[in-house]
Amino acid sequence: MRTFILLLILPTLAFAQQRDFSSCEHALTIVPTGNYTVSFLGKKGLIPSEGVFQHAKNPGKNQLWMDFTTSQKGSLTISFLHHNQPIQLLILKEKEEDLCSALKEQNLQVIVERSIDSLVKLETELKVNENDHYFIVLLGVEKSKQSIDCQFHFLMDEEMKNKSWPLNLVYNESIPVYHLFIRDKLSKNPIEARIVLQGSNEINGIYRASDLEMNMAKKVKGGLLRVDAEGYLSADFENATIPMSTTFHDTIWLNPIQEGMLAELDDVYFAAGLATVLEESYPKLKRLRDFLILNPTVSIEIHGHVNEDNDKDIVSMKLSKKRAQKVVDYLVEGGIDPKRLTAIGFGNTKPIYKNPQNEEEKEANRRVEILIRKN
Repeated sequence: MRTFILLLILPTLAFAQQRDFSSCEHALTIVPTGNYTVSFLGKKGLIPSEGVFQHAKNPGKNQLWMDFTTSQKGSLTISFLHHNQPIQLLILKEKEEDLCSALKEQNLQVIVERSIDSLVKLETELKVNENDHYFIVLLGVEKSKQSIDCQFHFLMDEEMKNKSWPLNLVYNESIPVYHLFIRDKLSKNPIEARIVLQGSNEINGIYRASDLEMNMAKKVKGGLLRVDAEGYLSADFENATIPMSTTFHDTIWLNPIQEGMLAELDDVYFAAGLATVLEESYPKLKRLRDFLILNPTVSIEIHGHVNEDNDKDIVSMKLSKKRAQKVVDYLVEGGIDPKRLTAIGFGNTKPIYKNPQNEEEKEANRRVEILIRKN
C-alpha cells in the first residue's frame, strides 16, 4: 500500500531545481497521469529549420523535452500553463526503438505543431495505443527562463465510449472563435484526426483533435484544410474560406473505408498521348501514399481511363494501363508494398461522357480512379 501511495504522489512534485531537459538525450520521462513544472535554461542560439523543426519559426536551442510511453490503450489529456511569453509546441510520435537516432534520421511523425504567442493555457487530447511512444518539445525564445506547468491525465479505453478529442486554442473570448468538428459520416461520432490548416499565421499548423477551437482575428481566403484519420478516406479542401464569425461551426464528415469503394484521384495529369506524369500531379500522389501509410491493411486497384476515338481501342487500353502503372511505380518508390497495388487499364471503355462536347468533358473521361480491395 505504501508503494502505491508513493507512485501517486511522486508525479505531482515540482522540479524546484533547474534541470537540463533541453535535448532528446536529456528528455524528462513522465508518467501519463501527473503534474510537472519545468523551466527553460535560457539558452541562446538558433538551430536549422529542418526535419521535425522544418515548419517552426526561427527554432532555437532554448528547448524543453519530455517523453512518455503509454502502457494501455486509451485517451491522454495534456495541458500546459505558461506566463504569456511566446513558445512553440511539437508533439512527436516515435516509430523506432532508438528514440534519439530516430530524431536524427527524421523518423518521427509530427502529431501536433503550434506556435503560441500569448496563450496562457493549451489543452489537447490524444487517442493512444498500447506501447505508443511520444516526445513533447517546447521551444522558448532566446534567454527565456520561464516555467511551464504541465498536467497529464490518462483514461483507459473502456472509459472512452462516444468520447471526443478536443483541442482548445482560444486565448481571447472577445475575439471570434472558429469551431472545427471531425465526424464519422455514418455513425456521426467524433473522430480523432490529423488536421493541417494553412491560410494565415494565426491558424497555420498541424493539429490532432476531433473538436478544434481557435481565435479568428480576420477572415481566411484561399486557405488549405486537410484531414486524415485511420480507417477513413482523406478529405482535402483547397482555396477554402473561413469566415470571421462568432457563430460559424465547420463540420467535416469523413467516409469510413469500405471494400469496393471507388474514388477518383483528382488533379493527376499525364502528357498528351503519353504515360508521363506531369509535375503538378505529385502533391496528390503524395497524398495517396500518405493515405496508404496511415491505413496499412488497405490494398487498392489503380484504374486508368483515357479519352480516345473508338478506332483506337487497343492503343487506348495499353496507354491507360501504362498510366495506372506509373502511379503504382510512384507509390512503390515511396515505400508502399507492391503486393497492395494493382494497375488496371480500361482504355476508353468506361467514359463519363460517351460523346464529349468540350475539353472539360474530355478531361473528365481521361482520369485515374482508386478501388479499395481490402480493409
